[in-house]
Amino acid sequence: MPRVKIEYRTKIFGDIWKDYDAFKADYDVLYPLINGAANNLTTGAIQATYYLMYSKYGNTPIISTDEYQWKLKVMKIISTYGPTWEKKKSIQTTLRTLTESEITQGSKQIYNHAFNPSTEPSTSEIEELTHINDQNTTNNVKAKMEAYSILWANLHVDSTDEYLGKFKECFCRFVGNQFPIIYVTDESEEEDEGE
Repeated sequence: MPRVKIEYRTKIFGDIWKDYDAFKADYDVLYPLINGAANNLTTGAIQATYYLMYSKYGNTPIISTDEYQWKLKVMKIISTYGPTWEKKKSIQTTLRTLTESEITQGSKQIYNHAFNPSTEPSTSEIEELTHINDQNTTNNVKAKMEAYSILWANLHVDSTDEYLGKFKECFCRFVGNQFPIIYVTDESEEEDEGE
């Protein structure tokens, strides 16, 4: 049985960036053009972005026939959503590693009172007086159920799927049965091949 090879009108992600080094080389050149500043992502986040994109879009044809424009579009998406994705992942990691004593700890209020201080506070500043005569504190502790409910409400599924979804616009949505590419050949070449 003959083997069928699918031909797309555009390259697939894996053809453009075969490995992380190729992606990183383009990232180092193109990202500053889009972002206009130094890198906002850690090396780990850049690497994760490449491998996550490869896992989701590795064999998917890109939407543009202009590869340079397509690369700039990918870098724009990384510049726009990458730093937020990285921060959300960091926050979720922090939330997941909180201990029970940390989640039950409530707010703390400190009330200081100074009788006849030798310095006058400014009305437009938020500086504290250096002398106090009286101090009251309030330490709140959350009930376990309340603490866990708050934690539960703040735990989210990793934001990676949301981040990867932003790249959808860079890839063809319908990859099967694209219209065929017709090649015109000289009849004399066909006759030579037949002999």
